[in-house]
Amino acid sequence: MTARMPDREPARDEGCDVRPERRARSGHRREYDASKPRRSFDERLDGLVRDVGAFRAVALRDLVERQFDGHPFAARQGVALAARQGLVERRKARGPKGGEYTVVVATAAGAARAEGLWSDAGRPGQRAFAGAVKLAEMGHDVAVYRAAGIEQARIEAAGGRVVRVRIDAELKGWLAARSEHARQAASREAADEARRQAADALGLPVEGGKVLVPDAQIEYVDAAGRKGRCNVEVASEHYRGQAIRAKAKAGFAMYAASRRAASVVRRALGGGADGRRGGGRPRQEQEVIEL
Repeated sequence: MTARMPDREPARDEGCDVRPERRARSGHRREYDASKPRRSFDERLDGLVRDVGAFRAVALRDLVERQFDGHPFAARQGVALAARQGLVERRKARGPKGGEYTVVVATAAGAARAEGLWSDAGRPGQRAFAGAVKLAEMGHDVAVYRAAGIEQARIEAAGGRVVRVRIDAELKGWLAARSEHARQAASREAADEARRQAADALGLPVEGGKVLVPDAQIEYVDAAGRKGRCNVEVASEHYRGQAIRAKAKAGFAMYAASRRAASVVRRALGGGADGRRGGGRPRQEQEVIEL
């Protein structure tokens, strides 16, 4: 599960301050929502491939919600067809309470197909990734997809449009490539400067010489046509308080990967384990999302 800490004070240039109401999520079959545009099965299948490629690992139950309007049977058919076409693979992961769930990851062919589909959808710079991460990290990637989806929904409900999503693998790769090129061409000092310049180009903050890299960065254009970025972070129970405070101060949209992680985040931001200080009112309200 993930828990968002919604009462943060975002940095203006991070653009994470769009906050429309969020509908309750459900993995159960429900009637067709007439407010949404109708999509064919093929269009939903393309959406599945795009999302899995962009985020590297997505829980089947999230695809049920996001791409198939809460219809599990249709989602399973879509995943099975994509698997037969060699575009995705199904893996098993365990949730924080030990329950097993299905995770969908892209193959190399699926990642290539996803980038083509994103280009057709108006996002030609969108990267896609193949292959699953380590089993221990799969739950985190699943949580990143869900957290980024919440922020994207807020942006779109406020009249904005997402133009690109970069996950941490892409961000770190960009920083490392430019730093290493400068190191080989000049010196370690030049590498440090190149890394700072690359971070600035991506709108990433630098603290103590270290670039603060989010789990996902959403680039968007708001309703007034202004460009913005929203940095999304999913904290685990092993996060250090200093790291949580630094990223929260930088305006990152902070989520937690479990209830225990949510307690760690609250304590780091100044509250107790239950979000209270001295018996007063909760400093942080929480939105808990079950995996």
